[in-house]
Amino acid sequence: MEGLLNVTVLFALALALSLLVERFLEILKATYDLLDSRFDWHRYWTKKTFRLKNTLENRLKVFEYVSTKKAATALQRVKDMLLNEQGGYSGEIPVLAGDLVRAVSIKVLFKFIGILVGIGLAFWLNLDIVKVWQEASVEGSKFNFAVSSSTLRIILTGITIGLGSGPMHKIITTMEKRRKKLAGKGV
Repeated sequence: MEGLLNVTVLFALALALSLLVERFLEILKATYDLLDSRFDWHRYWTKKTFRLKNTLENRLKVFEYVSTKKAATALQRVKDMLLNEQGGYSGEIPVLAGDLVRAVSIKVLFKFIGILVGIGLAFWLNLDIVKVWQEASVEGSKFNFAVSSSTLRIILTGITIGLGSGPMHKIITTMEKRRKKLAGKGV
């Protein structure tokens, strides 16, 4: 019973830390947005967008091989996936906007920062969820893997914490299902 309590506390701590990292990133993003508006950093993102446009058009010669309508559809799909939007744009001219390039760049940067913070927290608190995952995995399962290095396990734990509460919750529920399956089989 004590082992179950330890695992539950570990999961609760990992979930709480992932929520903490998410809130920290929200504060960091709000601070960045404030600085962006105060110092007119939109000019930087506009220049970056023009460089990206030139790369796509000139260096890759993308429109020699792809019609503008198909390129516009592909760019809209990428925008919808990265920004979680449901756009209804169906034009033939593909458009890159400074806001889109800024949003994608900032999203990637803050995910990276979140992962670094998560790894730092995992090392600071010596959290190892991967060990629990390995103990809950069933032999012959496609998710059964062995990581012998405790440092690598802590880094993987930090990455999951840094990705946020959504992925962390999915991992926890998956491990809970596996532990129930193992308990049902008497292992």
